[in-house]
Amino acid sequence: MDMRQALLGGASAIALGVGLLAAPSVVDAQSAAGVVVTQSGQKADAATFFAAPAATSCTTVAATVANLTITVTPPAGQYVYLTGVFIEVLSNATAASSATIWTSTNLTGSPVWLANVTASSASVPTFEWQVAEVYPTALRSTVAGTPVTILPTATSASTFQCAKVVGYFNAT
Repeated sequence: MDMRQALLGGASAIALGVGLLAAPSVVDAQSAAGVVVTQSGQKADAATFFAAPAATSCTTVAATVANLTITVTPPAGQYVYLTGVFIEVLSNATAASSATIWTSTNLTGSPVWLANVTASSASVPTFEWQVAEVYPTALRSTVAGTPVTILPTATSASTFQCAKVVGYFNAT
């Protein structure tokens, strides 16, 4: 009986060894050759520009469309990506109401933003309206190398308006 157990034990060890040798090898996916990535000091889609109209436009009541227009000009062959649009509107309570639509050129989908101010009388206290939109995947320009503009459709009576955009440029 002892001999039988020894033979069975030996045969089991040999079978286990042959099974391990014949088992498929495990390949570590990380050891396969891949694309070399250069480390960067900044996030690839982080905003790299800030654009706004002339600084004095934000303190002028009923500023003209030309003074409120924002133009973002990309390098040749690159697209404009907007990651945020911010518009501040402050009425001066002179009993004038205005609704201004801010439009865009060369942005896919042609987004618009509404800046509405209602001041029913001179006694209405002034307060600020804000459009603050952040786009995690960014708004992309339609045509590479072509400027993007953000501008109001008309001059707003009795309001101070200030718009700003942030974003980055990319070739794809």
